[in-house]
Amino acid sequence: MTLPFRRRHHDDESAHDRARALTSREMIEPISESEESWLAGHLDVCAECRRDREAYLADRLLLRSLRDRSPEPPRDLWARTSAALDRESRSRSARGGGARSREGLGGGRGRAFPLGAAAGVLIMVVVIGASIVQPNLLPGQSPAGTKTAVLPSAGGQPTPFEIAAGHVGWVRPTSNGSWELVFSDVDAVCPRTLGGCQPLGEDVHGRPVNLGNAPTSMTISPNEDRLVVESLGAGDAPNRILVVPVPAETAVPTAEPNTTSPDTTAGPAASPASPEPTSDGTAGVVEIASGITVIGDTAYSENGQWLAFSARPSDSQSGPDLYLWHVGDPAAVPVTKDHRTYFSAWLGDQVLASRLEIVEKPGESAAAATATATAATTDASPAATAEADGPPEARPTSFLIDPATLARTELAQPDVWLPVVDRSAHFVTYWSGSLRGTADNLTWQLGTGRLVLDRWSSGTAPEASPAAGASADPAASAPPIGPEGAAVPIVEGQTAAFATKFDPTGTRLAVWVAEEADATVGRLHLLILDADTGTIDATLAPLPGVPALRQFSMAAGRLAWVSPPGQDGQESSVQVLGWSHDNFGEIRTIPAKELFIVR
Repeated sequence: MTLPFRRRHHDDESAHDRARALTSREMIEPISESEESWLAGHLDVCAECRRDREAYLADRLLLRSLRDRSPEPPRDLWARTSAALDRESRSRSARGGGARSREGLGGGRGRAFPLGAAAGVLIMVVVIGASIVQPNLLPGQSPAGTKTAVLPSAGGQPTPFEIAAGHVGWVRPTSNGSWELVFSDVDAVCPRTLGGCQPLGEDVHGRPVNLGNAPTSMTISPNEDRLVVESLGAGDAPNRILVVPVPAETAVPTAEPNTTSPDTTAGPAASPASPEPTSDGTAGVVEIASGITVIGDTAYSENGQWLAFSARPSDSQSGPDLYLWHVGDPAAVPVTKDHRTYFSAWLGDQVLASRLEIVEKPGESAAAATATATAATTDASPAATAEADGPPEARPTSFLIDPATLARTELAQPDVWLPVVDRSAHFVTYWSGSLRGTADNLTWQLGTGRLVLDRWSSGTAPEASPAAGASADPAASAPPIGPEGAAVPIVEGQTAAFATKFDPTGTRLAVWVAEEADATVGRLHLLILDADTGTIDATLAPLPGVPALRQFSMAAGRLAWVSPPGQDGQESSVQVLGWSHDNFGEIRTIPAKELFIVR
């Protein structure tokens, strides 16, 4: 095992020794900017030092995971202890006469307790005590009563258990300032309170991707061949929405053994994993929009042919509209012009979106309210549309829109904000209530209401019973499309921002909530749903609200997110909660900076 160490004044000052010293010292204390820059440049060209640094990080993660583990007694401990006690008892019986004679001559000396039995009892006391006294749980660990798999190995330590969760994808920076996309299979996890799994993606090589300047968000196409990136502008350059091709996975070349003497005059060799740059660095990149800022999520349709998002002008002169982009088109197109429409999610091949309608205030005439709402939907300045008597209130309505024809279907139930429906169309989550605006009429926050889970109605009429007769009108009995109205709260406490996602089965619901509207860090929950009763299973709490960045990924058998920097004194890491039936476990990557979850 490698351990961090401090560089002394008489350490060898060669480049490799200096890199190792800086790598270990940065785990204990901050290093200067010049040292950090030198180290990044050296690691970019020195594969050996990169491997050493990865080993340091893995060892640190392993050592820190040991504090999460509570001792597990061997399953046959009591059987071995009981057998030892029986053997000692039989041995004492065989020596009974002589022992009693010696006790009589001893004149009052106490009976000696068998050494083997004493050792066995001592072991039992230690193990039982460790089992009864629950260790202090770290933030995000499961409390007592949560069902997680604990599979003891021969040494009493937990072992990973297998799951079928496919792979997880994330984007991370490289040492030379570029970016790479990483995919790593998740086929085993470890119990959350005990840890023990090797870091996720430790031996996986990334694929180089060109993300432009300072990406703020990204998503990936269903077939994983394109990334959609929001790139912030620099100087006079505007914000841009880019579609970036993902290079195919290639085998990492193996260097041929060097049979000649080293050439000390040659410069450092380039890393074999470094991609060959293009002439302008933009080969295959398509700019589908510029001068706008994305509001909320960006998502592909299930067939990968359409992209939907909401965005407003980067100069904040108006609110957001719904944008659609078809693969192969030159640019994304705004399909609304009211400046108060927000993309929510895809439902099959249709878009779910929400629109805000300003509420008439007491004492305000209908004509004045209409004029205010009309002014707010134009490109008038914020000062011209601000309300003199405080921020406005709005009620949301939601609708489905066909991206090809732009035909709309309004949801029947009012006050439904940002609905998300599971793939089987059984459940829906949404904010049920109002929203309140800021003084500029451009930014809206959650008002009075609650985040709820409801049943979803697809608007299909039930099959007619033969007894109903041929004169029955099926359309008359068809329920309206949208939430059925039997809503139950999802999470308690203050909610100013939220995001929800279902797994493909519709029985697992991930919920991210934050207490501030513009927060990038919130708490992530995993809820277990009962498809028959439409309720949340309160007996299972596999993820009872852990700190997480807003963007997360939900798939069959697992939930993946990025932890905020600073947790337990570490940088961010990609964390995965996986499950097999009601057994839950976790695995994570080595901590690093600026991670983006994409799959």
